[in-house]
Formats: sequence, structure tokens, C-alpha cells
Amino acid sequence: MRQKGKKWLVAACVALCCAAVLALAGCGSSASTASGPASGSASGSQAASSSSEAKASGTVSFTDSAGRTVELPAKIERVAITGPISQMFMFTLAPEKMVGLSNKLSDTEAKYVGSDYANLPVYGQIYGGKGDFNKEAVANADPQVIIDIGEAKKTIVEDMDAIQESTGIPCVHIEASFDSYDEAYKKLGELLGVQDRANELADYCAKAYKETTDAIASVPEADRVKVLYLLGDAGLNVMAKGSFQGTVVDRVATNVAEVEKASGSGLGNESSFEQIAMWDPQMIIFAPGSIYDTVGNDDAWKTLAAISSGNYYAVPGEPYNWISSPPGVNQVLGYQWFARLCYPSKFKDGIADTVKGYYKTFYGYDMSDAECEKLIANSVPKK
Repeated sequence: MRQKGKKWLVAACVALCCAAVLALAGCGSSASTASGPASGSASGSQAASSSSEAKASGTVSFTDSAGRTVELPAKIERVAITGPISQMFMFTLAPEKMVGLSNKLSDTEAKYVGSDYANLPVYGQIYGGKGDFNKEAVANADPQVIIDIGEAKKTIVEDMDAIQESTGIPCVHIEASFDSYDEAYKKLGELLGVQDRANELADYCAKAYKETTDAIASVPEADRVKVLYLLGDAGLNVMAKGSFQGTVVDRVATNVAEVEKASGSGLGNESSFEQIAMWDPQMIIFAPGSIYDTVGNDDAWKTLAAISSGNYYAVPGEPYNWISSPPGVNQVLGYQWFARLCYPSKFKDGIADTVKGYYKTFYGYDMSDAECEKLIANSVPKK
């Protein structure tokens, strides 16, 4: 009797277990029907897991201006640069993150960007005449990212991939052109996590560009100042119409230096005094370090209308040439200066106020009235 009772108890337990399994299977089926396929639930779990892993690893995906998606640290504190334009952008946005320079700082540059940065190692540049980018030294500096800023070369994707592969460091390109400096700052600010400062600079660029462009647009083509931009020790090189380096001149005035092929170099096109005399423009501007100081006393140069009338000027060069060499965010100031020089009645504020505002915004430098007057002495109409 006791044995039969045991058999009955075992049978009852088995029955209860089977019922429970069937009930659970039914619940699972109902849940799948109500909330979608079971595989969808698994994908959701995997996505959440992937997101958590990304946060844990501290990395983010960044798509650069060349369309390359690169995995980067979520917080970037160490940056290497590939050239002068990248250096210029970084000095105005986040210089404390730089591990080195593309070119040595002059005393004038150090005055505005900070003398402490003059001691940073120099790694060279990947584009331009030098092409001396020291990949090994850059890799040894252990930056978290290498940043290239400027005009996109035709080989930009291959170039960035090659540097990234040879150094083992993520490399990105950010497009920066005359009419898109604001967007370049925003993208760089996103990359470096300094959006507030980037937006400040972007807003300045956008406002300056619109105000200046609108003012110039109100000047009929026939009334645009006819100008030459001369460079070199003898002043016989010209920044020809259509040159990438001469964008500011072309946007503001009528550049009379029309040649078969405009050079993209900061040295411009070689010319001759005879050719310059044939062009004989209303205004001449000389690059920093050219012959501005001597032409007023030179009998040959005084035969030119611009020189004899005193309508010639020197492009300021602190901390960079305001127009070119390199063509970077220095052009934002150069554009405002040159437009006010050519068409002063089109603007509510003068050159001095514009200059002081730019230096304060971009370099945090409070320029005195005396400093400003000295800086632009040869860049404004003569008294």
C-alpha cells in the first residue's frame, strides 16, 4: 500500500511538470506575437550591449570631410597637425591640445598665440613646398588623432589612409575654404569637444562673410577698384586672377593680372615691370616683406598711377599675412580689411575697430589703439 502511494505521487509530479512546461511555452509564444519576432528581441539586446561596450571603451565614430569614418577616442586631449592651416585653426580654437607644430613660430606669431607654444617640437607638413612631415616623430609623440585642415586635394582619401596606416594613429581631414570657415570650425569643435568656443568663432566668420559680401554686392562691376597684388623682394611677382591664394582680392576688386595659368603657389606668377606698367591699376597692394617702403621714391615705380597718386598699401602680416600664405582664417580679417579699404562708405565701422575685434575674438588679444595704429599704418589711406 505504501509502495502504490509512492507511485501515485511520482506520477502526479510528472504531470504537474509537463503542465508547467506547456504553460511557459504558451507564454513565450504570446509574448513573441505581441511584441514581434523573437529574433527582434535578440537584436535589441545585442544593440544595447554594443552601445554599452562603445561607452565602456570610450570611442566614437567620426566621419570626416572626405567621407572617411574613423574610430576615435571619445575625449581628445592630444592632437597632431599636418600643416600651417591646421596650425592656424588649432591656435584659435584649442592650442592646449597640440603636441607639436607644422612650422616654427616667429616672434610675431608667438606674441598673439602665446610664447609657451614656441617650444613645441616641429613635425613639418604633408603638403606644400616642404613636404617634410615626420611620421615617425609624430607617432612617438603619441597623439590621439592627426588633423588635416584646408582644401581637399584629389588624393585626400589615399593620403589620409596612408598616414593613418603608417603611423597607427587615426587621421581625419576637415574641409576649409574661403566661404566655409564657419562650418570647418563647427566640425572641428565637434571632433575636439569644444563646441562652445567653435560656435563663437563660426558665428564671427559667418557674420563677417555675409556683411562683407553684401556690401561688395552693392558695388556695380564697373565701379570695382582695379587692383594688383604684388609679391617678392622686387615686387615683380603677381597674384593672378583666379589664383586660390588670391581669393580675397578677386572677391573684393577687379584683379587686372590676367594670365594664361594662375599659380596656386603663395609666390604667385613671375612678371615684369613692363607688364605691370601695361596693367597700370588704380590700386596696388604689396605682400608683407615686399618693396612697399621703397616704391614711393623710385622714379620707375612713380610712373604708375597707383604709386604717383599714393593709392598703394602694404598687406599686414601679423600674426599671418591677412590675404594669403597660407590662405586660412587669416582671410576672414583680410576680407574685411580690403573691402573697407576699397569701399569705406559701404560700412558702418572702420578698419581699426574691425581689427581690434578680430584679434580679441580669435586670439584673446586686447590690442591698444596705439598698437592698432602701428599695425595698420601702411594699410590705410595716407593722411
